[in-house]
Order: sequence, then C-alpha cells, then structure tokens
Amino acid sequence: MSSSLYKQLGLTGAGSPLSGRHLLHILLAAGFLAFTVFVVHPNEFRIQSFFAGSCSRPSTDATAAAATPLAKAAPHDAATESAHSPAPDDDDVRVLIGIQTLPSKYERRHLLRTVYSLQLRDQPSLAGRVDVRFVFCNVTSPDDAVFVSLEILRYGDIIVLDCAENMDNGKTYTFFSTVARAFNATTTAGRRRPKYDYVMKADDDTYLRLAALASSLRVASRTDAYYGLQMPCDRENFYPFPPFMSGMGYALSWDLVQWVATSELARREQDGPEDMWTGRWLNLAGRAKNRYDNAPRMYNYKGGSPDSCFRHGFVPDTIAVHMLKDDKRWAETLAYFNATAGLPRSGGLLYHLPPPAGAGRP
Repeated sequence: MSSSLYKQLGLTGAGSPLSGRHLLHILLAAGFLAFTVFVVHPNEFRIQSFFAGSCSRPSTDATAAAATPLAKAAPHDAATESAHSPAPDDDDVRVLIGIQTLPSKYERRHLLRTVYSLQLRDQPSLAGRVDVRFVFCNVTSPDDAVFVSLEILRYGDIIVLDCAENMDNGKTYTFFSTVARAFNATTTAGRRRPKYDYVMKADDDTYLRLAALASSLRVASRTDAYYGLQMPCDRENFYPFPPFMSGMGYALSWDLVQWVATSELARREQDGPEDMWTGRWLNLAGRAKNRYDNAPRMYNYKGGSPDSCFRHGFVPDTIAVHMLKDDKRWAETLAYFNATAGLPRSGGLLYHLPPPAGAGRP
C-alpha cells in the first residue's frame, strides 16, 4: 500500500492509531485467512454457498439396470443413502412430486415443507433433482387466496390447477396433463430430454424418504414405467380389479405423462377412484410394460391394525409410509426414522427437549 493511499484513508500522520508496520501485519493476517477459507477448507465455503442458493446438482449411479414387468425393487441399505455420491451427472433421475392437498391445509403443508427441506439439506445431491410441489384445484375462498398467494411468493412450490376441487373426479388427470404441457422437453448437454424423468402423484398423509425414492427410481426404466405399491396385493383386497398402483404415491415415466395428456381414453374416463382409474387407463391402452411394485418398502401405517400385504410395521429401508392422518402418527414415524437426529444441543442450554420416544434406527 502506497503512502498516498495511507493518507487518503487517514491512517498516517500525527495521532494515527496505525503505523505502516501495523498495517503490514493486518494485511498478512487477512491473506492467511483468505488462504485458509478458499484453499485449505474450500468445502466449508461451498456449504455456505449451498444455503445461499436454491438449486444444487445431484449425483448419479454408474449404471442403470433394465426394467422388467412387475419388477420388485431390490432392498436398499438405508445407510448407503447418506454416503457421499459421485459427481453430478445429467443422466441422474429427475422426479417431480405433486402432493395433492387442499388450499386450507396450511399446517400440513408447513409440516411437509419442513420434513422435505431437511431431507434435501441432509442430502444436497438431491436438490434440483427431486422437486416437491403442493397441488390443488382453483382457490375459491378469498381468505385462502390471500394466504396461498403469500405461500407462492415465499416458497414457489404450489401448483393451482384449473379445475373444481375434488379427489376422484379428474384432479389427478388434470395434474398429469397440466404438467405435461407446462414442462416441455428441454435441451440438456446438447441433447433433448425432459425436465423430469418421472412425475409422482402423492397424498398429503404420505411420508416419503426422498433419498430412498430417488435411489430406487435411478435404476428403473425411464420409459413406459409405472412405479408404486401394486394393488390388489391379495385376493381379499379389491380382487379381481385389474392391477393398479396405490394412491399413496405412484409415479409415471415422462412419456406416460405425455400420453395421459393426449389420451382420449383418459380424458373421457375421469370419474372414479383416481388410483384405480390411472391403472385402468394404462391397462386398457396396453401401456406401462415396466411396472415396479415396491412392497414391502411402501406401505400403510400399522397402528393397532393387523398386518397385511399393504400394512405392517416400520422397516429401515422404507420408501413411503401412508395413512399418517394425525400429528401422533407423524411424530411416531419421524421419531422412528430419526428425523431430528441433527438437532443441535448447544450444550443443553437452549433446547430442553426429551429424546424422541421409540426411535427405531441408529
């Protein structure tokens, strides 16, 4: 630093608290700090950058297995889901999850945002690959319109479909067909590919473990694929209705989403149990040759009910738990999967909380 610059900064002359020697020491210390942050510990700087941004690229598996009809997803060790992954790759799976809910269910959306944002924080490779949105039909209440507008401005994770609110009279059809038009194919790495490989419809009483879901989809076919918990799973439930994937959460490959949007069959037959009717469209049209039945990794909450082919206790490699109808069930489920494992203790001074009851996994 020149003496003229010292003078401009008022750091020299009579009464100055700093001498040239002092400034030299300060500059050396600042240079050492910069070297430490950007060279010795660059990862810490990247972590801060991740929280400042909204989209990080995930990793990919080295291979993708060919799909077979009615394929059972291979068991997956939950511990591997938290392992460090290879560098991001444009061939990794991308999935849009549309959680069907109602405009007035603010508390449930708040819970789900928290649950899924923490999963994405703990698995940063999934950010930008797994896109969670909340889906409902036209908002008719002026009060709801104000609050939903605030949510859209704050979070940008809501899709409002142009339909009358319903469960089994076309909402799912409208969701798939709207998404097909809204997210057209894009150019990635010099070639055409869709923004999403899979689109999943999910219920707002379903807990999804995003890393397990992405890992399972990563080795599935990207075309003519239908993924979920297949029903009927025995002769006592829905038999002999033709097979379909349970409405707790099922996914279609992008080509099938596009087919739904242009299918006269799907457009004409919308009134009926939405999960059964989605399966019916595909069955009648001879579509979805690659079907992935994820039992027992997708199942209903057991509670005090007897076990069945679609309902049982928690398992470590779970992909989805359904029928979480109240806060008690959500708390029990989140405790089992150690959703609060990263809670900072701050020396026990700030967080006086009991340990989660019944935590099931290490």
